[in-house]
Amino acid sequence: MAAKFESLRTVLSSHRAITRVSLAALSFTFLIAFSHQEITQAGPEQAPLIPESLLPQSVGIAVATTDAITIPFQESMDPASVESAIQVLPQQRVDLSWNADYTAVSISPERLWRADERYLVVVGQASETADGSALRGGRRYAFTTQTAPAVTDFQVRLAGEDLAAAAAVAREDVPSVRSLTVATEAAAAASIVEAGSQPPTRTAKEVSATTAISISFSADMDRADVEDRFAIAPEVTGDLAWNGNDLVFTPSERLQPGGRYTVSLLGAHDASGNPLGGKGNFSFVVTLGAQLVKTDPGLGASDVDPATVTMWFSQPMDVDATNAAFGLTDTASGALVGGNLIWNEAGTQLTYTPDRAFAGGRTFAVVLGDGALDADGNPVTADWSFTTTAAPTPAAATVTRSATSTRSAAPAPPAPAPSGDAAAYAVAQINASRAAYGFGPVVLDGAISAVAYAHAYDQAANGYFSHTGLNGSTRDSRLQAGGISYSWSGENQCYLVGRSVIATLDWCHAAFMSEPYPGQFNHIANVLNPNATRVGVGIAQVGSKIVIVWDYTN
Repeated sequence: MAAKFESLRTVLSSHRAITRVSLAALSFTFLIAFSHQEITQAGPEQAPLIPESLLPQSVGIAVATTDAITIPFQESMDPASVESAIQVLPQQRVDLSWNADYTAVSISPERLWRADERYLVVVGQASETADGSALRGGRRYAFTTQTAPAVTDFQVRLAGEDLAAAAAVAREDVPSVRSLTVATEAAAAASIVEAGSQPPTRTAKEVSATTAISISFSADMDRADVEDRFAIAPEVTGDLAWNGNDLVFTPSERLQPGGRYTVSLLGAHDASGNPLGGKGNFSFVVTLGAQLVKTDPGLGASDVDPATVTMWFSQPMDVDATNAAFGLTDTASGALVGGNLIWNEAGTQLTYTPDRAFAGGRTFAVVLGDGALDADGNPVTADWSFTTTAAPTPAAATVTRSATSTRSAAPAPPAPAPSGDAAAYAVAQINASRAAYGFGPVVLDGAISAVAYAHAYDQAANGYFSHTGLNGSTRDSRLQAGGISYSWSGENQCYLVGRSVIATLDWCHAAFMSEPYPGQFNHIANVLNPNATRVGVGIAQVGSKIVIVWDYTN
């Protein structure tokens, strides 16, 4: 800028004469202008010209979709010229009507304005006043319409500890305790718990298989149209009913545990004919049924001398139904063992106390047969066994060969683990590999297996695969929470879909052992670690997916 001003000063300096003439002409022009202005002001005073705003003038906010908006003029207009020059954007069919003196035109939708819309009305320059004068410049006006009707709340019934009470009510009201009836589901729908209320944009999880679905709206709806548009996938039979302005769908059948359902209301209209705005479909996930997560004695345990048998479940159980389905049998005689069943207050832990001590050296089978239910009415089955410590045997007779030589009978070998026990099968795989490399065996630990199973089930049920749990837990924090004492630990995990448990164990173990050895921080390093003396095996199956976790400790 400095260089430019220097150049200009040079020009003025070299043309002083021209500059003086120019300044004189400019002064003369100002004198004429001031003189002309004084003459103009001597006549009638005119209204000052107001520059037109670049922004359109607002003629309405949150206008009902059925209402008209009014465009005012300062003088009477020629209707034909105005109507031919009016544009409504976005384009829409409209009807026009005038007041008596043609100073205002009303614009109404031929049917409905669009909800949640900002409209612009342009009155073009071709418009004329009643005396034929052209309208100075164009005119622009704007208005917004009312918000569209929307779903304000989506409620389902969550599974939780309250289900134990619901199951008790069902048993009192319904002769059969095998499942909740449609009548019970309808009663549950009338008392949807507050915890089940979900924002429409959030997917509800852990939903009861006996849930009803309640949908709230921001405006009065065209009920017949809403019912016609209602859809749920996968398809479920049921009944639709209205509770005030809330639509309630009550299924006539149990929902599938672990299933994901989507409810759609796309295309529904309110009582004024406005289409539903915002989110028009909603999802929820039904909770999985209860799982047996831990037993004492452990699955397939041998050489144990338990005073009681305890089973832990992942969710509250239907106590009466499960008691009726429980059986504990002495496999040697096939006879049921008498005893008492006691539950904790939450209905998640069952303790069986036999009438007399378990006989030694026997295998006992524990069964939850058909009819065992969790508190949400989902069937729960289990079949496992344990073997008690053999009773002390009398001293064996000796055969004297000479005055100085005797021979005692060899002690009986311990009973083998049941051949169908997948955890024992997994340990056999590990020990066979360890023996091939010259390492001692590991033993199956029931408490560690419970920790491993809990993590395996969490992954299978929630669709992730990681050594870190959804709650941020790690291998060590899970073991410590399970009361496991150790100074070294390691964890392997693997999953397959569509294979049997044994086939999954075979594939995973083969994959581990195919890794380079010696290795570090890989699967084979855990299998063959000389520090390992105990292992827990957790096998969880959800649908066709099997997740297995092996936790090793010293």
